Amino acid sequence: MMTKYLEKMMYIYNTMDSVLITNTDGVIEYSATFDEKENSIKNEGYTGKYLLEVYPELTQETSTHFRAMNTGKAITDEIQTVTDCNGMKRTFVSNTYPIEVDGKIVGAIEGTVILSESGLPYSKRFKNSKMNQTSELYTVEDLIGKSQKMIDLREKILRAAESNSSVMLVGETGTGKELAAQAIHSHSSRKNRAFVSQNCSAIPASLLESTLFGTVKGSYTGAEDRKGLLELADKGTLFLDELNSMNIELQGKILKAVEEQKIRRLGSEKERKIDVRIISAVNEGVNEALEKGKIRKDLYYRLGVFQIDLPLLKDRKEDIPLLIKHFISYYNRKGERKVQGCSELAEKLLMEYDWPGNVRELRNVIEYAFNMAKGKDITMTSLPEHFIYNRKEEVHGAERPDWENELEGGGTLVSIVDSYESRIIEKILRESSNVTEAADKLGVSRQVLKYKMKKYGLVF
Repeated sequence: MMTKYLEKMMYIYNTMDSVLITNTDGVIEYSATFDEKENSIKNEGYTGKYLLEVYPELTQETSTHFRAMNTGKAITDEIQTVTDCNGMKRTFVSNTYPIEVDGKIVGAIEGTVILSESGLPYSKRFKNSKMNQTSELYTVEDLIGKSQKMIDLREKILRAAESNSSVMLVGETGTGKELAAQAIHSHSSRKNRAFVSQNCSAIPASLLESTLFGTVKGSYTGAEDRKGLLELADKGTLFLDELNSMNIELQGKILKAVEEQKIRRLGSEKERKIDVRIISAVNEGVNEALEKGKIRKDLYYRLGVFQIDLPLLKDRKEDIPLLIKHFISYYNRKGERKVQGCSELAEKLLMEYDWPGNVRELRNVIEYAFNMAKGKDITMTSLPEHFIYNRKEEVHGAERPDWENELEGGGTLVSIVDSYESRIIEKILRESSNVTEAADKLGVSRQVLKYKMKKYGLVF
């Protein structure tokens, strides 16, 4: 249903940094944004969440999504500065359109261009820079860690870089697959050519094919002559992250392009020669992905010539102090501050945690703690409340919900998260004298809490 609205915005796709789709209740149906640190578009993980919870500073009166849905009119070129629930502050110019089906508004779609402090679009800044050159990409020196697992990983990356064979990176979310892919390119013979990255789950499947192969004018409504990523990566490297999320039919076309080193743009009969090295990545075990039919076996044999497994952070905890120091140093430079390190207790908590989100989760926790730190060190009180809360449950032996059983019982991510959220809200409501107090304890606005109480059928 959303495809035609996305196609309507395709003409600005190359400069669009973010897409956000909500339904009429303000629940986010789709969300992806440009990651300036990794120079790629990624799913933000906001799907299924309430818009005003993700952006607590907004209201239905100030939100472009709600305004577009309420008026039925497009809102164009509006500049906003908002802070999300993770404390990330961004300024962007947005274009928001109501989505209408059979004469009824069913939601809104917004495309945005993120602005830098100078007011220039990030996309423009990166397109005009040399982000595809080795000097701007990660190298093995950026793989932080002194553990044996990291020593072995750096050695494998350098060996892979010496070859021109396809590489498949295997690792859970947050283990650094993009970083590893860039490092392989940076040390390879293609280092002075383009490095192009695409997360296969970040855009709808209906648009991924045209993104990869390009289009010719008239191939569909609004289509223009445009190179795909396979052409843009000619003589260089194309990194396909989350390959296991790509539909099987498109995987077959990728296999043909890789084997023949030829592509045809959508709507064209002309074949174009390419010379592209493919680095792919999956966020689950290869055998599991093959058994579930998420990856074609013939494509795996072609792209998995050189397979590299990325270690989980919980399996190399001796590297955590180095990573903490690295991230504090990075945010000191970025924020012009002089935070020196972590207190002994804070570091102990960070060392004992299992880090299901791996290095990315650690980076986000350190960024939050860095912003909350009042003195020279990050202390326990600087850490996110949910992080401390979860640790208290472990320390005191409190019973934890068995989400694995719920998942095996057929529960989805949304249903499991909703179940946990409703129980937490219900508990806080019992311990509070009124809704406002409960909202303060939960760290959300009264409006958001009332919405969630209605959603879960909770009464005070």
